[in-house]
Amino acid sequence: MYYCTICGFYGSFMLQPQRCRGCRAMGSMKKVTRVILKGKSTRRPGTYTLRSGEVIRRSGFKVSPRSNEARKEIKSFKAPLPDNLRSRGKQRQPLSGKRPSRRSPPPIELAMVVDEKEEAALDLGVGTFNINHFSAKTEQDKKDLLLRLFLQNPWLDVLVLQEINKKALPLLLEIDFEKHGLALALGPQMQAVYPKYKGQKVTEEDSDDEEDLEAEVQGTGGWSLGKSQCEWYPIIYRKSSCAHTGWRAFSGDSVEKRSSSKSAKEPIHWAKPVNRTKAPKGWGTQFPKLLAERKQQYEQLNERFIPWRPVVVHDVRIGGRDVHIGVVHTSPAGQGLGRLGEYEQVSGFFEHVSENNDLPWIIAGDYYIDPEASVGVNSDTKNRKWDDLFHERAAALELTLAVPLSATNQSPQTGRSVNSKKNKEQFEQQGYIKDWAQVGTSFKLNKRADFFVISKAFALHHTGIFSPIKGLLPVDPNHQALNFWSRTSDHAPTGGIFCTTPLSSKWAQNRQLISESLGSRQSQAQLQLWELHKQAVDALLSSTFQLYPLLKRLPEHAQRVTQRLCVLVIKALNSPAAIAIQGCPYPYDAEVYAEWKVNSQNVTDQNLTDFFGLCAQVDPSTVWLSNNPLDELAVVFRNAYRALQQLAVRAGSFDLTPEGETYSKVKLGVLSPSSSLKGKEQTTGELEEDIIGMLSKYLEQRRDQGSPPEVLPGCTQGSVNQFQVPGGRTACSAMAVLGIAALLSNPDGLDTGGIDNVLLEGTALYQRMNTATEDEALLMQALALSCGGVVDPLVLQPQAPYYNPLEIPEEDVMQRGLLMAASGSVHRDTLSQNLLGILNQAPRMGVALVLGGYTVAVVQRDGAFYLFDSHGWKTRSNAFVQRYAFVNQLLVDVGKMARSRALFDPEIGVTLYLPAENS
Repeated sequence: MYYCTICGFYGSFMLQPQRCRGCRAMGSMKKVTRVILKGKSTRRPGTYTLRSGEVIRRSGFKVSPRSNEARKEIKSFKAPLPDNLRSRGKQRQPLSGKRPSRRSPPPIELAMVVDEKEEAALDLGVGTFNINHFSAKTEQDKKDLLLRLFLQNPWLDVLVLQEINKKALPLLLEIDFEKHGLALALGPQMQAVYPKYKGQKVTEEDSDDEEDLEAEVQGTGGWSLGKSQCEWYPIIYRKSSCAHTGWRAFSGDSVEKRSSSKSAKEPIHWAKPVNRTKAPKGWGTQFPKLLAERKQQYEQLNERFIPWRPVVVHDVRIGGRDVHIGVVHTSPAGQGLGRLGEYEQVSGFFEHVSENNDLPWIIAGDYYIDPEASVGVNSDTKNRKWDDLFHERAAALELTLAVPLSATNQSPQTGRSVNSKKNKEQFEQQGYIKDWAQVGTSFKLNKRADFFVISKAFALHHTGIFSPIKGLLPVDPNHQALNFWSRTSDHAPTGGIFCTTPLSSKWAQNRQLISESLGSRQSQAQLQLWELHKQAVDALLSSTFQLYPLLKRLPEHAQRVTQRLCVLVIKALNSPAAIAIQGCPYPYDAEVYAEWKVNSQNVTDQNLTDFFGLCAQVDPSTVWLSNNPLDELAVVFRNAYRALQQLAVRAGSFDLTPEGETYSKVKLGVLSPSSSLKGKEQTTGELEEDIIGMLSKYLEQRRDQGSPPEVLPGCTQGSVNQFQVPGGRTACSAMAVLGIAALLSNPDGLDTGGIDNVLLEGTALYQRMNTATEDEALLMQALALSCGGVVDPLVLQPQAPYYNPLEIPEEDVMQRGLLMAASGSVHRDTLSQNLLGILNQAPRMGVALVLGGYTVAVVQRDGAFYLFDSHGWKTRSNAFVQRYAFVNQLLVDVGKMARSRALFDPEIGVTLYLPAENS
C-alpha cells in the first residue's frame, strides 16, 4: 500500500509508483511501513496491524490539532435534506458553486546540449528580404515593414535586402533609421549591361524594370551598350549590437571591389554569359545576321565585364568578433529542379567560403535553388544523381543549408491550368509546393527560394519565416504568412538565429518569440488537454471502486454529500471527453443512480466545496490508523473532487485563434508601437505586495506554533518549505531564481529569515505570473482561506501550472540584479561533468537546474558553493541553503538529487545567471 505525502491519494500497487495519480507529483508516493515483531504486538508510533480486515490504531501516534478539528467538523457536517424530508417552510438553497479556474499547460521546452568547454559565443540574428523594388503603391507599406521587423523582433541584429533599385534608393534613404537605433549600409552599386541594337525594344530577358534604363552608349554597326538592372544590396543593422566595418564584392572566388577602393563609388558592371542568354523573340527567323552579331557583341562584353551579378559581403563586428554576411541574388537560368545556371553563379564563391570555413560566414539571399535541385545539369528529369543535389554539394564543401520548411516565394501564374494530372505532376516535379490556389485560369506557385548558407563555425541555427505579428514561424500553415507578405513583395522575409556554440543566450531570451506556429501550438494544446483528461478519468475510475463500498458505512449527512459526488462522477465519466478516452460509456446501475440523485438533490456545489475544504485538512496517515470510515472518505473524496475539477478544463482556455484571422488585424503602412518582448502587459507590484503582506503574517503564526528547524553542519533551513506556503506549491522556479539573486547579493549567505523571504517573494512572483489565467480577486480569496486555516496549502490550486526558469519575465530577473546569460539541457548521467565546466567559467554565478518537476539552484560566490532547494530534501524537511567548501561534494549531492527526482526525464534543464554588473 502506498500513499501520497502531498495530497493523500492512496492505493495498492505491486511496485512503488513514481508519480501520484492524484496530484501528479513526482516522487511523492511513500510506502506504508508495517512493523511486525515476532511474539509481540508492536507499539511503535504510527504503525498498524490488519486484523480481520480492520485497521487497528496504535498508541503514541500524534495527529495535528488542525487535522483532529477537521475530523470533528466532518463528523458534524450537515448536508441539506432532500425535498421529501424537508419542512414546508424551508426554501431550497441556490447553487452557488463556482466553476474551476482554467489555466494553460506549461510550454514545451526545446532542449539543447551544454558543452563544458564553452567559449564566448558569437550569437546573432540575421534576416533576408527580397523587397521586390519600391513603388508608389507599396512605398509606405515597405517602409513600415522594414522598421516593424526590428521593433517586433528584438533578437534581430542584421537585415539583408535585395532588389533596391534607383527608384527604391531615395525612398529607403528617407527612413529615419537613427531614431530607432538602426543604421543603413548600402554597399556597391551593381549595373547589368547587354548589347542593344538601335531601335530594339527591351525584353523581359534584358530587363525586368524598363524605367531603370539609362541613355544608350552608342557603338559601331548600330549597336550600343544597353543598361538594365541597377541595384544595391544594403543591410540594416542594430547599432547597439553590431558595427559595419566594410564590404567586398566577389566574382567567383576573387574580390572584384572593396569599400576601401578608390573606385568604390563607381558601379560594378556585369553581363550574362552568352550561353545563358536568350534571343529576342522572332530574331531567329527574321534577323539571323543580327542574331550572330549579337552573340559576338555578348562575347566582347563577357571579356570586359564580370559574368553574373556579384556576391556582396558585408563585414560587421559583433561582440568583438568579425562576421561576414553575404548577399546572394541569383538570376533565373534553369528550370524546375535543374539549377545548373543558378548554381554556377555562386559555386566559385562557395569554394572561397569553404577554404575559410573556420570563420563565421552567413550567406543570405534569394537563391532560387531548392536543396533537392540538381546543380550539375539543367534538366529536372534526367541524369539526376544524389551527389549532384544542392544540399550534397554544400555538405561536400562543409557548408550547411539553413532552409525554412515552408515556401518563401509566391509567383502568380496566368494562362495556365493545373487541373490535369499531367500538369500537376509536372509542377510537383519542378519543386513547387503542392498547394494550389487556382481561380479560373490563374493560380499561385509557392517555392522555397530564400534561405541561408553558413560555415561550420556555427554550431546552432534556427530559421523560419517572419511572422506578420512577431517572431519566426518554422512552419507556415496553409501559407498564410506568405499570403500576407505577398501584398508587398513576391518573397517573404526569412530570418534565423546563429550561434557558434550550442548554448545560445539569444535563443534563451527570445524563445517565446521564436516559437512554433499557432497551428502547431493548437495541436500541442489539444494533446496536453487530452492527457490532462486521461489522468482525471483514471483517478475517477479508481475513486468509484472506493466510494461505492463506503456509502453504506457513512452517517446520514456524509452519505448524502458522497452520493452527490457519486452522481457527478458518473456524469463526468459519461461525458463526451471521458467516453472518447475510455472508448465506451461508463456502466452504472440506473436505479441506484436515480436514488442517489433524489437523496442528494439539494446538496449544492458550495456544500461540496466546503466539505472538500475539511477533507483537505485531514492528515492522510489517519486512514491507516483508524477504523472510522469518515477518515477514509476524507482522502477518497479529496481525490475524486480534484479529478472532477481537472476534467472540467476545456479547450477554451487555450489560444486557438486561426493564424489568418490574427494576420488580418495587422495594418500595413501604420507603424505599430513596440510591444513587450513577452507579449503580455506588465502588471504592477501591488499584487505582489499584497501577497507578501498576507503570507508574512501567516509565516509568523507558523513560527510561533512550530519548533525551530534542526541544525545541520553547513546547512541553514527556513521555517517552512514551499509546500507549506499557500500558493507556493509549484513556485520552485521563481524561488530558485530569487535564491540565486539573494545569495549573490548577500556576502554572509542567508539565514532562516532570508530563506523565508525568498519563499514569500517567489510565491508572490509566481502568483503574479498566474494572473493572466485566473481572476485576481479569486486568487486573493483562496490565499486568505488558506492562511486562515480553512484550506490546506498542500491542496491549494491543485492544477497550478509549473513554470520553467526561462518563463520568468526578463524584467523581474533584471530587477534582482541578474542577467540570464544562457540556457540549455544536459543528460542526467553527464550533469556533474557539465556543471563543473559551467562553474569554471566565472567566479560569481548562479545556475538553475530543472530536475523533473523540481527546480533547485547552485551558486558560486567568493570561492564557496551553495545549494538552494525550496522543497526540502532527505533530513532537511524545510527549504534550505547548504554551503560547500569544495565543489566535489556539491556535485555528488546534485547528482543524487537528479537521479531521484528525474527518473523519467533524463534531460536536466540548465539556465545560467550572472550578476548584471559583471555582464
